Amino acid sequence: MVSGFDIWGHDANLRKHWKNRALAFIIDAIISFVPVSIVLYLLDITEILQIGIIASTAFYLISSIPESLTGSSIGKQIFHLQVHAVDGGAVAGKVYVRNISRLFWFMLPPLDFTLGMATRGDPRQKMLDRVAGTKVVHREEKEKHAQYLEELAKSQETSDIDKKPVLQVNEDLCHECGGKLILLADDKLQCEKCGLIQ
Repeated sequence: MVSGFDIWGHDANLRKHWKNRALAFIIDAIISFVPVSIVLYLLDITEILQIGIIASTAFYLISSIPESLTGSSIGKQIFHLQVHAVDGGAVAGKVYVRNISRLFWFMLPPLDFTLGMATRGDPRQKMLDRVAGTKVVHREEKEKHAQYLEELAKSQETSDIDKKPVLQVNEDLCHECGGKLILLADDKLQCEKCGLIQ
């Protein structure tokens, strides 16, 4: 089984993807925690548990509400990232599942990232993305994904009477190891053998 950690060292695009997501997360955290801290200070709320619950809930909501409406939080907008549903549907309800780690921002995001990278699948998804059926991609990739879904729907309509599933494997070979390439949902190819996204 090839994991995201196996290809981390030789896939610059994967490293850039996660760097941009980490920076977007930090920007969202600053936008959430600074105003909330000021308000809590002005209200003279000093109990640690209360501060933690209020700040974490604010972080979760300040990130999730814009993502459910536009697909991007403020941090993601800065880095031209957008959440989309892998199946092409609406993301509105799914972002509330994928952002659960923001409620426990002090420990779950690293665990979420690690589980997503350590298991088989698209290394650009954290574990809660897989659970929710979402993926964060650059805005241009989202347009390619929409085109891919349209083409897939057309090819399924024209498939034979037996309704055989459309083959998702591209017969081209990986330029690194020669393994078979699998077509991912956003029209990128991933090698079955070494995991490299091409």
